[in-house]
Formats: sequence, structure tokens, C-alpha cells
Amino acid sequence: MDRRINRIAALANVFSYDADATRKYVDGAPHVKHAALRKLYGQLVVQVFDNAKKHTQTPAILDLGAGEGSVTVPFLDLGAKVVAVDISLSQIDALKTKCAHFGDMLEVQCEDINCALKDKNKMYDIVVVNSFLHHVPDYLSMIKEATTVVNPLGQFLSFQDPLRYDSVGKINSLFSNFAYFTWRVFRGDVIGGLKRRVRRARGIYLDDSDADNTEYHVTRNGVDQEAIRKLFEEMGWDCSIVSYFSTQGSLFQPIGSMLGMKNTFAIIAQKRLM
Repeated sequence: MDRRINRIAALANVFSYDADATRKYVDGAPHVKHAALRKLYGQLVVQVFDNAKKHTQTPAILDLGAGEGSVTVPFLDLGAKVVAVDISLSQIDALKTKCAHFGDMLEVQCEDINCALKDKNKMYDIVVVNSFLHHVPDYLSMIKEATTVVNPLGQFLSFQDPLRYDSVGKINSLFSNFAYFTWRVFRGDVIGGLKRRVRRARGIYLDDSDADNTEYHVTRNGVDQEAIRKLFEEMGWDCSIVSYFSTQGSLFQPIGSMLGMKNTFAIIAQKRLM
């Protein structure tokens, strides 16, 4: 188990392409950048994969918002068959290059995830969304739709979404914000970032703002983990929330973890036999 977790932790950081967008993504994605978060991610991937192996020889995975493969590569490496979906052609092309040696174990679809979920002819043992729910306006409806393509005893795994802001407590919130701003001040566009922060604090969001339209978690109080839990329970699924600390800056990541801070969560849910 430990060897596989370490292997996945390493695979989660295989973003070796030189594109500027990729470099920016890696720099701002703690689950890719920090070893402790990669290890946690590896543990969850192995957990759901091993559980799926109890019911099928070759687990079928639907990777929604696959990007360049932080989910796709580890599951392929474990021996799963993966359908990877992403709307970005450049990221899909990078994924194809990276995973070419897996042959027909990988199917790639460059399209909106809602199009992929309309195909009820394909069923999966695990549906995965990695660092993705907070970019979806109606994530509860998306999750509900995703469950319609899951086999009996299948699973849903999400990772790296911000806890609902008003549920983390003042100390957690202050520490998380301080850690973020300490990192953010060196990223450029400081004045623009501060202006957006002040505007949003006043409850003003702009329809024509790219930042507001992609950072839905910022404009709507994070992601409601308890609403997600309630949704799964109402559908008859078992659901576990794994809360942890995550920040972009390398200095504050170990400090926050050591202090037991929590600002981010993963979801593991399993369909019950009816």
C-alpha cells in the first residue's frame, strides 16, 4: 500500500510541459505542489481503487475536468480503464502525449462535462472530479447527474475544494487568508487583486469579469460540503468528508497542517445496493 501511495504522490506532479499556463497552474495548485497533499491524494486514490477492485477486475473511471492528468495518470498506473473529459484542447493534447503508452486503457473526450454525462450507455465504477467542483456554478446538480452513470456499489471521489467559508471558524479563516495573501503578493497584479477583494467583500460581482466567472467559490462562500453530504445521503449513498489544510505557499502549508487547520475537503461517496 505505501509503495503505491508514494508512486501516486509522484505521478500527481508529472506536469513537465513548458507551457506558461501549466507553470502557473502548478504554482497555484497545492495538491500538485506540496508533498503532504500529494500523499493524502494518493491515499484516497488507492482507497477507492482497491474498493472498486473488490467488485470488478478492471475498474472503469470517469475523470471529469481531467486537465493534464493529475487523476488520469495515477488510475491508469494502478490498472484502471479511464475516460478523461476536459473542455481544453491544449490540456487534452498534453494528456494524450503523457499517456500514450497506456494505449486503449485511455479514452479522451474534448468536450463539456455535461455532454459526457448525457451518455447513459457508459457506466463507471468511479467518477472523479479533482479540484473542480468550485469552478462549477451548480455543483450539486452536476454531482447528481454524475451519479446516474455510476454502477451499483460504484463511488464518487472529489478532492481539493474549499470548505464553506462560514463553516471553518475565525482562526482558520484568518490563518488561511494570511497564508494566501503572503503568497499572492508575489504573483503580480497586486492592486487589481486587492480591488477585486474589496469589491467582492461589498457583495458586488461582475458578469463580465473572468475572475468572478471562474472563481465561483470566491463569489459564493466556498463549496458547501454539508449540502453535498446531504445530497448523497438523500440518494442512499454512504458519504465521508475528509477535511484538511491547503494553501499555495510552501512556508505556511506545514505550519497549518501542524496546527490542525482545516480549509479544504475531499469527498468519498459510495452507492448502496437498493
